[in-house]
Amino acid sequence: MKQLQMNPVRDALFIALHSDPRAQALNEFFRCGAEIYVVAGALRDAIVTQYEGEGDRTPRDFDIVIGRLCRGDFDAVLQAFGRRNRHGGYLLPAAGAPNWDVWRLEETIGLRKTGAPRSIENVLRTFNLDCNAVAMDLRTGLVLDGGAIKAVRQRRVDFVHHAIPHSEDTFAAKALLLNLRLKYAMSGELRRFVTAHLHFPTLAYEARKVFPNFVTVASVRDAHRELPLLGSEIAGGAAPHRAMSEPLAPASVSATTAIWSDSEVWGGL
Repeated sequence: MKQLQMNPVRDALFIALHSDPRAQALNEFFRCGAEIYVVAGALRDAIVTQYEGEGDRTPRDFDIVIGRLCRGDFDAVLQAFGRRNRHGGYLLPAAGAPNWDVWRLEETIGLRKTGAPRSIENVLRTFNLDCNAVAMDLRTGLVLDGGAIKAVRQRRVDFVHHAIPHSEDTFAAKALLLNLRLKYAMSGELRRFVTAHLHFPTLAYEARKVFPNFVTVASVRDAHRELPLLGSEIAGGAAPHRAMSEPLAPASVSATTAIWSDSEVWGGL
């Protein structure tokens, strides 16, 4: 993985984080000698905004990983700022601002599931998709890139190099949603992976994170198969269209899926 200095991205993230009252928690972590990393989507979107000129994209949330901090100190800092989630991390909400999801490096889901050695590099490898394999060290401002910069510039998602595989249905859903939401193409290997592992209930679960007003509506017939429809709104009886130039046909899923957002209709599968 490459370590880079990206000053515009660093400055944008520092301003977003340290102008927020929740930054008190980060300062407490630093006083405890902890390592703090912003990872994945919010950092990826900051890179897109700064280097691809796609405007001011407000992240849905910030994923923040804390290293070199014991469980007791971690809890002592965050109990005043948010609530503990089912994975052992904390959700720190704030009105009118993106949520912060904060967890200890050692408790990263992929590390726990696979038993991989605990390091920030392996945290990124457990994210499986290269476009999310990126971290910024908030102490140094340096970016650790596992392929995200190439992915966002080419608008193409693949597996991160030396991926640590787990939760295949989750990452199949995430890859498809990246294709639908951000129009990222998928590598041939990743398309085959999605074909083999996509699971409709998992896709619905992950879609709810992406589309805030997501609902599942009744199935309808599409030729000789069921067509489950997912959506936040269906206006005027509009029919879904396909967003992928080469629609997938997973053997494990006999469904065609359509996802409605508030602004436009995406089709998939």
